[in-house]
Amino acid sequence: MTVFWIFIAAVVAALIALFQYGYIGASKNTIRKPWFALLRFITVFCILLLLISPRFDSKTYESILPQLVIMVDNSKSIDYLEASPRIQKDLQVLQENKALNSKFEMQVFQFSNAIQPFDSLSFDQPDTDLNKAIEQPQKLFKDRNKAIVILTDGHQTTGSSYAYASVGDKTSLYPVIYGDTTSYADVQISNINVNRYSYLNNEFPVEVFLAYEGTEEVTLNLTVTQGNITLHEQTFSFNAKQRAATASFNLTSTSVGTQSMRASIESLSGEKNTKNNYRSFAVEVIDQQTNVLILSDQLHPDIGVLKKAIESNQQRKVSIKNTADNYDLNEYNLIVMYGVSSAFAKAFTQIEQMNKNTWIITGAVPDWNYLNANNLAFQIEASSEYDEAQPILHDAYATFNLEQLNFDDYPPVKVPFGDLVFNTNAAVLFYKQIGGVPTTQPIWFTYENADSKHAVTLASGLWRWRGQSFLNNKDFKNFDDLVSSQVQYLASNKNRNRLEVSYESFYYQNNAINLNAQYLDKNYEFEDNGIINMVLSNKKTQETLIRPFVLKGNTYTVDLSGLSAGDYVFKVQVENDSLSRSGFFSILDFDIEMQQVTASDVGMKKLVGPSNVFYQGQMEQLIVQLNSDPLLHTVERATIKQNSLIDWKAVLMVILLLLGVEWFLRKYNGLV
Repeated sequence: MTVFWIFIAAVVAALIALFQYGYIGASKNTIRKPWFALLRFITVFCILLLLISPRFDSKTYESILPQLVIMVDNSKSIDYLEASPRIQKDLQVLQENKALNSKFEMQVFQFSNAIQPFDSLSFDQPDTDLNKAIEQPQKLFKDRNKAIVILTDGHQTTGSSYAYASVGDKTSLYPVIYGDTTSYADVQISNINVNRYSYLNNEFPVEVFLAYEGTEEVTLNLTVTQGNITLHEQTFSFNAKQRAATASFNLTSTSVGTQSMRASIESLSGEKNTKNNYRSFAVEVIDQQTNVLILSDQLHPDIGVLKKAIESNQQRKVSIKNTADNYDLNEYNLIVMYGVSSAFAKAFTQIEQMNKNTWIITGAVPDWNYLNANNLAFQIEASSEYDEAQPILHDAYATFNLEQLNFDDYPPVKVPFGDLVFNTNAAVLFYKQIGGVPTTQPIWFTYENADSKHAVTLASGLWRWRGQSFLNNKDFKNFDDLVSSQVQYLASNKNRNRLEVSYESFYYQNNAINLNAQYLDKNYEFEDNGIINMVLSNKKTQETLIRPFVLKGNTYTVDLSGLSAGDYVFKVQVENDSLSRSGFFSILDFDIEMQQVTASDVGMKKLVGPSNVFYQGQMEQLIVQLNSDPLLHTVERATIKQNSLIDWKAVLMVILLLLGVEWFLRKYNGLV
């Protein structure tokens, strides 16, 4: 088609040139006329070509080098196994090898529980995720042939098992194991199962799992102590066949607060690693349980998921009753009313008399007229019609912290069609989004009335949100934490403070330690310009640290990960304000990276086969293998690029030159 239009352009240009210089429709004849006609033909033809703008294909060839991705383990266990000098030396050998640099495009990363660009190795990271080190480079360079070399001790402490990771057909995986892989006799406490909470004077179960590596028959004592007091003692025998045992027993909570304990197994003679012979654990002992009543005359799956979500916190117990049942509201810290109707008259009367906190969930078929007549906080337009609406989180909601939760793409729930009018100050948690269109009408809000607190959820179908939470995260935590936060706020009768600090009574040393703070202005609205600092002191060493809180969304947070085990007291202060809060917590001693006595090559052998696993000191063999791998060859890639004539600046210059020459010749020859 392009050739056809070029031909037409040539014909049109010829006709124009012949007509303008008298070859068509005139009898003039000069010897100069053919030259002028030729110049005019070329000029017009070039202009028409620019209008047609034909495209021309140009093919170029590019040599694509295979990639060499080097992943370096930066966790504590490398240093503990005394392999850090060797791993740094071998990394330098790979980086400086001329043959590898000429054959490969080299990339170096360091990893622990996350992947980071290589900077400097500290060998101080508390976790190792080898599965990420194998799979993420494959996703990052998915279209390239590559070799992934992993310098590691073979131990994984977090994430999915790397032994079952997938290695794509464009990837060659070469692990290099550092540290002594010789098997030594060892006994360890591999895990402890214990509830986080217990009630005063109640028994709580404890399970201690023991593991033995060795061939000799040994008898060892397990003791559980609290300070200088021995709480439990038991003897176990191990041999080449009996390599594991479990101690199951009950302990009694005798005082309120955090009770720290320590389980210890007797060491073997000459045992190389004794750091895994003991483990600390703790239980928070509370004096009473939060009792929640769900009052409803309906059978609906929402009621079941609310009960499960509330009782996901072991400090809470839920009772479900009909309005016709006998109940004493004095026994409950919070009343949840699902599907309000005139049958709730008795409950509303007692709630008002006792000044109880409530959570109203309208459900599928509420009685709007009755609900409007029995509350002064809001009025909703009575209508029999409903919308299907998704939730939109109100970012400025500051009654409780939702920073770690995510409600994007939650399925729609059934919400009332009518408009809502507030008669009091209310804090909106969720707005409606109908058919992808956000609105300013609330689904879920809270308000306070004198000394009582209340929440209202204008929806039916909350079970869908809990199901979506599992589909998104493989657990119900996102939804359960939302309900738990709502219940915690409503079940407490404490006055609302402008500065609130959220923290646990104890943390394990290998886990992230984050404390959150909520800071409100004098109108009890979230203040995002606050400067908040924490003064932290170790009770034993008296060492004092000052850590600033960082604004993150609608909360302030401080990361205390990396602190040593011990008991700490803290004071949180707001600059240029008189607000402060104090508290204390404990960090329990446990370093998961120091639980292994030797390096491990078992998982890597299972993943890539024994012949593709290398060890420290085998860099020359690894380099030979990399150079001979048939997958890792340079690839010639052809690139076809289309060029348009209008992009050629030379054509414009030719047109200007032709016009200039023609004008000059015509002027020279006296032609007007």
